[in-house]
Amino acid sequence: MSSQRKTGRMDYQGLIAVVDDLLDNRRLLANIIRKQTSYQVVTANDGVALIELLNQKKALRPDLILLDVMMPVMNGFETARHIKEIAPDIPVIFLTALNDIESKVKAFEMGGVDYISKPFNKNELLSRIKAQIALKKMSDELKLKNQMLEDEEKHLHYLVDQKTDKLEKLTLAMVTALENINLFNDVDTGNHIRRVSRYAEFLARATGCSHDFIKRIKIYASLHDIGKVGIQPELLKKPGDYTSDEFEEIKKHVLIGAKMLEGEGIDPMARNIVLYHHERWDGLGYAKGLKGEEIPLEARIVALADVFDALTTKRVYKDIYGDNQADAMIISQKGKQFDPKLVDIYVKYRDGLLEIKKDSYENQESGKQAREDDSLQ
Repeated sequence: MSSQRKTGRMDYQGLIAVVDDLLDNRRLLANIIRKQTSYQVVTANDGVALIELLNQKKALRPDLILLDVMMPVMNGFETARHIKEIAPDIPVIFLTALNDIESKVKAFEMGGVDYISKPFNKNELLSRIKAQIALKKMSDELKLKNQMLEDEEKHLHYLVDQKTDKLEKLTLAMVTALENINLFNDVDTGNHIRRVSRYAEFLARATGCSHDFIKRIKIYASLHDIGKVGIQPELLKKPGDYTSDEFEEIKKHVLIGAKMLEGEGIDPMARNIVLYHHERWDGLGYAKGLKGEEIPLEARIVALADVFDALTTKRVYKDIYGDNQADAMIISQKGKQFDPKLVDIYVKYRDGLLEIKKDSYENQESGKQAREDDSLQ
C-alpha cells in the first residue's frame, strides 16, 4: 500500500484509491490524476490491501475507488463485495481489460457505479472520475442535512422546507452528472435527451398529470438511456440493422440502467422510466413484458416521446421521417406499441410538440454558431 496525500492542503478536493496488481498501471493512473486534478491518490496492489486500509479506523477513507477486475488473491468483483459490506457509500469504478457484456452487467450487480474498458481514454477517465466524486460529495451533504433534521426537531418545519429545496437542487445536479457520463461517446445524445425531456413534460401536462409528476418526469426523462454506458459504443453507432445477437445486447441497456439507479433515496420514477420505456402496450416489449396499465405512466409517456424524437431526427441507422409520415407511424401503433389514450393526446396536441422540436433545433443551431464564432476569435 502506498499513499500520496496531504490532508492539510487547502486545495484538497478528495481522495481516490487506485487498485491494480500491476505497478505500471498504478503509476500511470496516479500520475494522470495528480497532474490533471486536485485529487489525492492512494494505491493498493490487490483487493486484500485495499480492504485492510478500509478497516483501519483512523485511516482517511477514499471518496472513489478505481478497481481492476483481473487480480490475484482477490479479484475485483470479490473486492467490490467486501467494499459494499465495509463502506457501502464509497463509489467504485471498474477499470479493466474485460469488455464483454456479462462482465459489465456483473460489475453493476456488484455495486459498481461505472465501468471503463482498457485501454482507456484519459479525458473520458477524468470526466467520469469528476462526475462520480461530485455525486459522492452531494450524497454526503444530503446525509448531513438529514442528520440535522433529526437533531433539530424544534425547527422541523423550517428545516423540512430547506431540505426539500436542497433535495431538488441535489437531484437535478445528480441527474446532470449522470447525463454527462452518457454524453461522452455521442455528441448527438445531449440534444436527443433534452428534446425527449421537453416532449415528456409536454405530454404529461396535456395528460392532466399533477405538477409534481410533471416536474419529476421532466428531470428524469433525460436518463432513459443511461444504461447505454454499459454497451459497446461501436454497437450503438452501427449504421443499418442489428443482428439478433446484437439486438439482445442492446436490450440489456435497460437492465444496466435500472441497476445503476438502485438504492435508497432514488426516486422510483427515475428507475421506472429507465427500466420500462421499451415495454409495449400489447405486452411484446422488453425487458419485463409488461402490458397495458401494468406499465407505469411515466414510462409510457417517455416511450412515445422517445419514438417521436427518433422518427423526426436523423440517426446513424436511418434517415429523418417527415412530420406526416411520423404521425402515420405513431397512429398505426395505437393500442399496439403505445397507450391508446396517449396517442389520442399526441394527435390532439401534435402542434405543440412540433413547436418544441422547432425551438430545440433553433437553439441547437444558435449554440453551434456561437461555438463557431468563439473558435474564430
